[in-house]
Amino acid sequence: MKTLLLLGMSTALLACVNAPDLPAQDVLAPAARNDVGIRPASFPDPLAGYTPRPVKGPEDWRRLNQQQSPAGGEGQ
Repeated sequence: MKTLLLLGMSTALLACVNAPDLPAQDVLAPAARNDVGIRPASFPDPLAGYTPRPVKGPEDWRRLNQQQSPAGGEGQ
């Protein structure tokens, strides 16, 4: 009951406060301004660091993993 009373009183007090002013239109929608240019978006290359490997039949998977590891087959 005390919690409801506290929440109700705080809500009633907040209802009496003046609302803050809204931000300027330039801040809300900078893309709508004619005097501001549009910056091109730069995206990273999704294929950077890609190493093409041909499709092969089944082989020894441990040897293949060691060949393709960053250590270069120095594992064990």
